[in-house]
Amino acid sequence: MGLVMQENPLRHQLLSLQRKNYTAKLKLAQTSFTDPPYVKKYGREYLSDLRAYQKVATRAELLRKALSVDVVYHGDYHTLRHSQRAILAMLQALSPKRPLVLAMEIFHAENQGLIDRFQKGDLGESEFLRRIRYAERWAYNFNPWRTILQFCRDQGIPVLGINSDPPPGPFALKSRDKASAKIIARALIRHAPALIYVVDGDYHIAPSHLPKEVDRLLAPIGIQPKKLILYQNVENLYWKMARAGEEEAQILKIGEDRYCLMNTVPATKLQSYLDWLEYAEDGYSPVRGEWAELWGDNYLAHIQALVRDLADFLQLQIPKQALARLSVFSSRNLDFAERVKENPVLTGYWPLIHAKLRREEGFLLEYKDKEQIRYWIYLPNASVNQAAEEAAHFVHAVMRGPFQIPKAPLDAFYQTVMTEALGFFGSKLFNERRKGPTEAGLRRLLGRLKQGELKMNDDDALLMRSLLQHLHLERRSPAYPDILKKFPWLAKSHHPLAGRFATQLGYILGSRCYYASKRGQLDLRQIRDLFHRGFSAPGEAYEAYLAWTLNPHLSHAAAKAAT
Repeated sequence: MGLVMQENPLRHQLLSLQRKNYTAKLKLAQTSFTDPPYVKKYGREYLSDLRAYQKVATRAELLRKALSVDVVYHGDYHTLRHSQRAILAMLQALSPKRPLVLAMEIFHAENQGLIDRFQKGDLGESEFLRRIRYAERWAYNFNPWRTILQFCRDQGIPVLGINSDPPPGPFALKSRDKASAKIIARALIRHAPALIYVVDGDYHIAPSHLPKEVDRLLAPIGIQPKKLILYQNVENLYWKMARAGEEEAQILKIGEDRYCLMNTVPATKLQSYLDWLEYAEDGYSPVRGEWAELWGDNYLAHIQALVRDLADFLQLQIPKQALARLSVFSSRNLDFAERVKENPVLTGYWPLIHAKLRREEGFLLEYKDKEQIRYWIYLPNASVNQAAEEAAHFVHAVMRGPFQIPKAPLDAFYQTVMTEALGFFGSKLFNERRKGPTEAGLRRLLGRLKQGELKMNDDDALLMRSLLQHLHLERRSPAYPDILKKFPWLAKSHHPLAGRFATQLGYILGSRCYYASKRGQLDLRQIRDLFHRGFSAPGEAYEAYLAWTLNPHLSHAAAKAAT
């Protein structure tokens, strides 16, 4: 695999950038919080099972394995949304084929009666969370779990609490495993032949921890439950994948009863923990009040670091004075709307800005102040994807010079497409696992919509159909009149769907550019050239878009990305 690195230096650069970001975040995490010795030991035992993987596995293989066992132990990284989304995806895939029981660490066993009432709809959410003392006992956001619990309610899946409050000290984690094991063991007997789906913290699901305790309890009565241990986003396995040229794999087989889901890169996983630390008193104390996934007062420093890394990677020179004229805002800045309205240059753009705020979208604003260009970035949350995307937009803005909006609405539409493509490309450099729309994925969603398996509002359905129609049309090198004939509403200024349409087309192109560049099929100089272009001349943006989408290397990259 070393030959692959030599043949494609860009791929090596990409991985080096990921390593650099991960190392910086790891140092910050270690200085922010240090685990007690017994937790470190518990972590080493967890990692001892994760030194290598056997092969890249398929989703079908994983699901077959999950359906063949008695109990699944699914590890959760509590601060990472990707982790909870993967749990929901597994439940959705398994529930039509086998009865399930969900056992959850986020709830304490002593509150089982309240859990049952909540799932039946006899207890409101606020009252439920207050009575189980959720804010005191579980230091993480309830939002991702709400969706999972609603799915279980709709599907009639019982939910069990397995957590407990052992005395603090070196035996606390082991004591929790033993208490959880009793509930799981009883569930395996009482609910057979249902699949017991256990969701617990990453460290707990190591073979020598919770699974061993369950096996120990059931052995005296002659029961040996078949199990599947499902890890998520193990850092050292990701770097091993990268050395083998397999870092795009989604599922790894570690052993006969152990698999690992890889749905994000190490730096993104660690950033979620750092974001959470901003809102917790310490790693084991509850968060006071409703925390959001936002950085603290240092979000400007994060954006500046992303800008510098992106500029270094693309070999671009960002003037220091441009960075000095950059301001970053988030939803924590409650006066952001007032600042926009009070700025005479930005007042006219308030309807567009307000629409983005309502949709919780990030964006870059540029305006002239005393002959100088100033830049405002707004982040609705602390998503690494969003921050990196807006950092890329800032780099593009600085390199192309003052922003000029084309007079023709269709020219402005494709200018947005190209701008969003560069933003998505930049975000993929920092989080390769960021998912963009694909033609195959859009077709699957529309198929589910037609079959009644999926509900969608009319605008979303129109957007998906339009994307597929555009992707089909562009293969014939259409002229402007062809585009306007197919999409007459693009000739109207500020059509409500045009912005989303342009963004998604840009994301598709940006994803294709990323994978083609990574595989050495595009020269980085070609990408760098795009960052210098404003796409403001008549027809310029459309010609650039068509030239890139018709590039055979991008078509190949799109096919690879879809698989």
